Amino acid sequence: MLDAVAHFVLKFSHITFIIPLVMVGMIFHRRDLYAKAICFVFVVMIFNALLKQWFKVPLFPHLGPGYAFPSGHMHAAAVFYGYIIYKVDNRALRVTLLFLLCCFGLSLIQCRFHDLFDVTGAAVFAFAEILLCRFISLKFGEKALAAVAMAVSLSSMVILFIIYQLQWHVWLAFYALTGTIFSLNFIEDRKNRNLPQKLLSLTASVLLTAAVYFIFKALAFKDPFLSEIRFALLPTLTMGSINLCSRVNFKTSAARF
Repeated sequence: MLDAVAHFVLKFSHITFIIPLVMVGMIFHRRDLYAKAICFVFVVMIFNALLKQWFKVPLFPHLGPGYAFPSGHMHAAAVFYGYIIYKVDNRALRVTLLFLLCCFGLSLIQCRFHDLFDVTGAAVFAFAEILLCRFISLKFGEKALAAVAMAVSLSSMVILFIIYQLQWHVWLAFYALTGTIFSLNFIEDRKNRNLPQKLLSLTASVLLTAAVYFIFKALAFKDPFLSEIRFALLPTLTMGSINLCSRVNFKTSAARF
């Protein structure tokens, strides 16, 4: 029973849940908040791959070869939800997300994916990174923060490429990070004013994302250097859809959201 609950909870920490959540959050809530939170996740996905190679703490034997410290799932979830906790003022939401993060850590231990050391280490790294993010943002501005994110990602990838190995998820994270930072800087943040515009943006984003998925599936690239380029397109498609659909005028008396 506990294992089933733990596996269910962990679905909320996976990138396949976080990316759709970000898409919905950018359309229905705040583009800037969710886009920057997911940027944090992408940087961590790259940097965490390097950290694992440095520490070389092996996974549990039943999980096969690989390294465990710091936990990638916990690291990514902690920076994503932790950044939102730092940025929002709603106390109830903060407490809920903090509780969810604790559940992630306990679930990773319950399912024997990681031990307490792996989970705690990931949380400590995430906390330190959020503090660093806050310092750079306040001291030097958002553009400097974006430059640091790209510098850390590129340098980590170079080290992984020369000394270790570039795994497919590192390419995914790098392309997605590049696409998100580009879109934040070059696509105007025009908010959807009413529900029809928001639903149109969501529909357009989903359809365009599906189109990109099937096109790349048909192309059947074997090298992640090429196959993961699709993730550079997704932020642009979502933010572009928000921008374009905000220009559509609906003759409706729908309440503003």
